[in-house]
Amino acid sequence: MPGQGQGTSGDDLPGRLAALAEPVAADQGIDLVDVEVKGPRNRRVVRLVADAEGGLDIDRIAELSRVVGDAIDDVVPGTYTLEVTSPGTDRPLRRPRDFARNVGREVRVQRTQAAAQDAPGEVTGTVVEATDDVVRLDVKGDEVVVAIDDIDHGKVVLPW
Repeated sequence: MPGQGQGTSGDDLPGRLAALAEPVAADQGIDLVDVEVKGPRNRRVVRLVADAEGGLDIDRIAELSRVVGDAIDDVVPGTYTLEVTSPGTDRPLRRPRDFARNVGREVRVQRTQAAAQDAPGEVTGTVVEATDDVVRLDVKGDEVVVAIDDIDHGKVVLPW
């Protein structure tokens, strides 16, 4: 999982926080998408980006914030503010679980340059299934299967 910002000693603070927070989130059926650490040592902001099938409501975010806060209190030097947020609609879909969370939604998939030489570079359809290997899309009644390795990124197509 990518993380942004480093601890002041050059250590991978976002990576260490992710290692602690991921299992806590997974126990609640929540996928930890990213961990960011910003700001100076005495006023850091630790931002967890999380998602789940069906989305996250305020109660699940509050509970995740509480249990993760307990798990990371001894790891973050100095004072910090913990923020828990959802990824937003414009975040790129790249991993199988990103697509799995969007079953039933319309997405636009951009293939890698290499894959686009043998098939259309972009395909838009409704996610029917996502496995570790492929994403199955319904494109106007036809099934289109795109290998995960052939996907550069995807985006949810907003209904407006």
